[in-house]
Amino acid sequence: MTTGVSPDTQATLLLTAPLTTTAKAPADALLKPAEFRKVQDRVANSGHALGDFLGKDASPLVDAYDDLVPASRLRDLLGRGFRLAQALDQWSARSIWVIGVTDNAYPSRLRTHFGNDAPPLLYGCGNPDLLEAGGLAVVGSRDCDEETLVWTTEVGRRAARSRCQIVSGGARGVDITAMAGALDAGGTACGVLADTLYRDVLDATYRDHLQSGTLVLISPNDPRQRFFASLRMQRNKYVYALSDTALVVATGMKQGGTWAGADEQLRRLRHVPVYVRVPPQPSPGLSALERLGARPWPEPATPLQFARLVRNTPPGGPAAEIPKIPETSTASDGAPVEAPATPPAAIQRSLFEL
Repeated sequence: MTTGVSPDTQATLLLTAPLTTTAKAPADALLKPAEFRKVQDRVANSGHALGDFLGKDASPLVDAYDDLVPASRLRDLLGRGFRLAQALDQWSARSIWVIGVTDNAYPSRLRTHFGNDAPPLLYGCGNPDLLEAGGLAVVGSRDCDEETLVWTTEVGRRAARSRCQIVSGGARGVDITAMAGALDAGGTACGVLADTLYRDVLDATYRDHLQSGTLVLISPNDPRQRFFASLRMQRNKYVYALSDTALVVATGMKQGGTWAGADEQLRRLRHVPVYVRVPPQPSPGLSALERLGARPWPEPATPLQFARLVRNTPPGGPAAEIPKIPETSTASDGAPVEAPATPPAAIQRSLFEL
């Protein structure tokens, strides 16, 4: 995947993203999700593309959307070319790429499951091919006992031996433990983060795996996004959607993000089968999820059984494998080498002056 930013994604960034280049997010009148969807729909039905808003002769096009969003507000947002160039420069320095919902690299699972409600932007670092690999979503509480974390590590290892990817939220506890178990055993992982991408891409825990192409970290939110509990709740549905099957290892009873994500999946979204661990001691939270339709994790005995369970493959059918991992070169300082992002000056020249 090239890290060059398509015109459609440039326009999406200008209209919806804070383009934060400091610790404090700027106060822009960004398009709300509902507003952006209306713009998207009209663009799709008019024969135009979002990138057309960047042309030198785009002023009449902006005026034509005044009934959806005031033209003056669109002009202010689209005129942030210098800030976009700065943000792309900072992200590129940390090997962070960005893709929009119209880009070929955007994961098809999110388009399929969410349609127009799919996140318009995904920021990431690492191997984007893994976004199509599916696998086992492993989720659970942040604070678990040692026995639970040992069991979770073994699930990650068994996933690696079965050539099934681990998908998780990258949070402390079960999430990171499952990802580490898979990665340390030679497998792959996809971490869907809510608010720590800019920091986590430099974490020594992830560095080697990002370089080797066995890990991808993504977020639907700006890389410098500040913490909000609601964002961590919202990202849970993307963890499920990027997987083939989900496993809830530990959860409180009707409280916390793990419960909320599983409850939403079982009651409303139903994107993938949901399993729950059968712990040594009864868990009120896990038992309640079973009553909502979650299945007890059957502890598959062999890699083939594990893969068939995760891939929902009937007995006798082939177990799917993860994509081959392309080689990734590294710079002299050990950082991943990526194709250069769109040069800031070129982006500034492509944005019309309104």
